[in-house]
Amino acid sequence: MKRFIKGGSGFWQTVTALGMIAAFLVFFTPAGVFSHGEQKHEHDLENLPEKPEGMIQFGNEDKEAPTPGSEYADPAPKGEMKMDHGGHDMGHDMGHDMQHDMGGHDMGHDMHGGGKDSFLTRGEHDLSNIQQPQTKSQALMARGRNIYLHMCVFCHGKDGNGGGEAVDYLYPWPRDFRKGIFKFRSTPTGTLPRDEDLYRTIIKGVPNTSMPAWEAALSPQDTWALVNMIKSFSDRFREEPPGPKIEIPKAPEPTAKTIARGRELFDEHKCDDCHGMSGKGDGKLAGSLKDAWKHAVFVHDITNPNYLKAGYRPQDIFKTLSTGLDGTPMNSYANLPEEDRWALVHFIRSRFAKEFAKGEFETDVYSFYMPYELDTDPASPVWEKVETTRIVLRPLSARRDAVEVIRFQSVNNGKQLAIRLRWKDSTKDGFVENRGDVFRDGSAVQLALGDVTLHTHGHNEPFFGMGNRGKPVNIWHWKAGLEETIEATEDSEYSTGGVDMDALIFGGTMTNPVAKLGTTAQNTVEELNGEGFGTITPQPKEQQNVLGYGTWEDGEWDVVFLRDMDTMGKWDAKLNKEDPILIAFAVWDGKKEDRNGRKVVSVWQRLNVLREATSQQGG
Repeated sequence: MKRFIKGGSGFWQTVTALGMIAAFLVFFTPAGVFSHGEQKHEHDLENLPEKPEGMIQFGNEDKEAPTPGSEYADPAPKGEMKMDHGGHDMGHDMGHDMQHDMGGHDMGHDMHGGGKDSFLTRGEHDLSNIQQPQTKSQALMARGRNIYLHMCVFCHGKDGNGGGEAVDYLYPWPRDFRKGIFKFRSTPTGTLPRDEDLYRTIIKGVPNTSMPAWEAALSPQDTWALVNMIKSFSDRFREEPPGPKIEIPKAPEPTAKTIARGRELFDEHKCDDCHGMSGKGDGKLAGSLKDAWKHAVFVHDITNPNYLKAGYRPQDIFKTLSTGLDGTPMNSYANLPEEDRWALVHFIRSRFAKEFAKGEFETDVYSFYMPYELDTDPASPVWEKVETTRIVLRPLSARRDAVEVIRFQSVNNGKQLAIRLRWKDSTKDGFVENRGDVFRDGSAVQLALGDVTLHTHGHNEPFFGMGNRGKPVNIWHWKAGLEETIEATEDSEYSTGGVDMDALIFGGTMTNPVAKLGTTAQNTVEELNGEGFGTITPQPKEQQNVLGYGTWEDGEWDVVFLRDMDTMGKWDAKLNKEDPILIAFAVWDGKKEDRNGRKVVSVWQRLNVLREATSQQGG
């Protein structure tokens, strides 16, 4: 299979060097300090574990607070240490961090003017003077980098500038860490977040954006290491103290009077200019807002508790009103009396139009053994008593009324394995005869190839966004109405008006001129492989071996995928494995004009294929 991703040799040399450091840590770090396995981790935000030694220390807390707004100014040049973010060398950056963190100990290497650090250089081995990480701060930074390069670099970029490989598929863009500006804090506007604020964002994610919740993936120790890594991208953390923590008082009970007062304040402070009178983000200014990086701002629907990025509980909303969301047009209202801020909280919550959608972000799912013949009928009685798992989906491109949860079931009879996916969708968007400008609903199952595990030492699983170089994935893509599409005339107009590989696979109809390359024959599922963005490739026609069928009724899609458990080639996922299979999901909503990388996705789950009869009650 061809690989289309290009990577700079300097970057991959650095990754290799970091792997060497990680290997040292395995042998020289006490057990438990950096535990990072397949178990589901627990995080108590009200009682966080003690931070490890070696964390980047904030600047002098007695130092005068910076002028409000100064965080948006470009930093002054720093001579040799100024970063070149166009061709940034992470090895140089790591030397920069060590210079700060090691208390002046340079381990005999030249780190002060662009000199090569042999400890980070591939092939530079002096067996007479083998170097190990010398301080806890250096070990912590190395660990944080290892996790960052595996879990964060695709979106946030190797130098923390928010410009990773995925950025072309994402809206809003990932956070640029270099200016030290963060939305989600417990500190006053214009000040640095506290370490625990960064911790919370990492494990809870940012709802209705592409930022996952890594709570189940990271141990507390690993989360602290990642917090430390994020802080290393901005000198503000070494030069300034964090802001004082804003204490959140106990929420008063809402009353008709406080809700009415909240509505008055909403009008008085022109909240409707952005959020709209409806609260759905359709205010007169909503389409023209920019953030600190001059990127377009998406105003979320605050009548949906699932979209409140800093949390939907009363205390969460109170904190957001008190701190503002730095870097965005959302100001702090800390100047309002406490009772007025609570009134606004009660008014906002009084307009919640739906319940909070609960689901698993990363978990174990199961294919239960059933000694029956399997087919693609969603109404088959085989599904009646099979356990259902609700899995959280996140949009790569922000939208209103996104599909928030997908319901997963799976069964196998030892020879075939079936997967059933169900999700809410208010409209059925499939094939329309003689129309090529109609976007269709769809869903996909993504399976990791090879013997990979999730979040173990070495991080050998592929990126959940269509894999990455050397770590391919197998994708089963179902498209609504494909049966009718196959019968359409060959002169149907191509919906996107252009030809590229991603659009060919995921957009338009299979009857446009370039679709003569189509491989699905009479299948409603197309089987593909990928090694990262822009590498999606269909399997040959004779190896298309996944069947599927979907029905839409009462605002819900119900789709079943079916495949033999034996493989037809090396690009098919092995379904007979004893170990869990990594599996992820995607959904396209035609009404939202979804196609290609515009979709909602899950992160990896662990699919356990059971071999003995199991009957589980689900819903």
